[in-house]
Amino acid sequence: MLDLATNQITFFDLDHDIDDLTSDQSFAIFELFDKFIHLESLIPFSFYKAYYSRNGRNHVFPLEGMLKAIIIAQLIGIPSTNLLILFIQISSEFRRFLHFPRAPHKSQFSRFKTTYHHEINLLFHGLVDFTDTYAHTANEFLANVLITDTTGFEYYVRENNPKFFQNILSNAKTYAKTLPSDTTFNIEKYAQGKMPKASAVNPDAKSTFLNGHFGYYRKGVITTNGFGLIRDINFIDSNNELINDLTPSQIKDLYDAKSLIPTLETYFHLHPNHHYHYFLGDAGFDADNNYAYLYKNRNMIPIIPINPRNKSTLAEPGFNEIGIPTCPNNPHLSMAFAGFIKSKGRADRVQFVCPKRTRKKIDGKNSAILECDNPCTTSKFGRVKNLTINHNFRYLAAMPRDSQAWIDLYKHRAVCERTINQLKDFISIKTSKIRNTITLQSNIFLAGISQMIAFIILFNTKYAQGPLAIRSLIS
Repeated sequence: MLDLATNQITFFDLDHDIDDLTSDQSFAIFELFDKFIHLESLIPFSFYKAYYSRNGRNHVFPLEGMLKAIIIAQLIGIPSTNLLILFIQISSEFRRFLHFPRAPHKSQFSRFKTTYHHEINLLFHGLVDFTDTYAHTANEFLANVLITDTTGFEYYVRENNPKFFQNILSNAKTYAKTLPSDTTFNIEKYAQGKMPKASAVNPDAKSTFLNGHFGYYRKGVITTNGFGLIRDINFIDSNNELINDLTPSQIKDLYDAKSLIPTLETYFHLHPNHHYHYFLGDAGFDADNNYAYLYKNRNMIPIIPINPRNKSTLAEPGFNEIGIPTCPNNPHLSMAFAGFIKSKGRADRVQFVCPKRTRKKIDGKNSAILECDNPCTTSKFGRVKNLTINHNFRYLAAMPRDSQAWIDLYKHRAVCERTINQLKDFISIKTSKIRNTITLQSNIFLAGISQMIAFIILFNTKYAQGPLAIRSLIS
């Protein structure tokens, strides 16, 4: 039995002492930041080189101060750049902490995020390596758990206004009235198909189905460890057109399934010394190739529930002694091998068909004919069974899905969703009014940096006094 009786740490159970950092002891966080965070040693040299060599001019506002201002703003919940600038203007203590002679202009923060997007990314991944040792010291078991989830960060574009879709839906209803009454017409899906594939002001803001509705988002894949510490932020583009009569939720599941391997490949390429024992993901990652990759390439045990979209209501074929599928109604009747199926973006499959299906020429054309008195399907072509090459990895799990150890471990997956919400709170996604992709991505990376900075401060201030209980620094 897997021992899960460890001291759980989470970013969402902070005690009252740290809560006070952002209330009546407002400046305590400045002291803790200077005491435990040495930005000079964490910032990559390439960031210094890019920042101070640009246009050959000396910066009035030091690099460390710019980063501190953004991190503190996210940690204490300052929702806008304008309010941050006002805070800097009225607080001499804050200006001394930042080493700012005065408050920067709003455009300087904007240019900082767009000009140094790549360097911010490097700083983020440097902190991921730096905090890895802290994480293992805090809780060895949960530090060996990797959790991944997909999400979307909403753009401030006209197409995200609910009235935009309602106008299209209203036109679809008007059009439906012109059709014959016996016509099968899905008004909502027709309206969804009329939505632009991308926003008019930013092609990166693509129409996406998330959280039960359509919107225009920057899609991303967020990876954390077992107690919610951010490990990776990855932005993967995809085509979300309504094709093949799939529902929007099915399209989202396909995106989730296809995004996992490239996401983890990127992560382990950047952090080759990181190793994990378990992978936790929701049912969207339930794909045969993902299991094979996690088992064989990464030596990780997948904790992924079976997705209902991969189940059939028909009786399942059995298997004979040499692994050939058999007829559901006659276990002694082996199905016939029909060849291999290869398609882009999917696992290679071996196809078996009903042995009572034959091919005959009818009107000069080859047609499939089913000659069965007791068919197991309503299809006129008979039953077809496609087996992926990695089929057994999905069902023959190293940890049975009905075991208590599997159930207890899967409960930790929720911390990744909480971390995603925390990142969105840090960047004030609902009020930020961001249209630019680079600015949005920089904000998200800076939110991840802020979370790791908070983790380092809390680790150093609380771990020596007992079990580490962590939440964000927002009261």
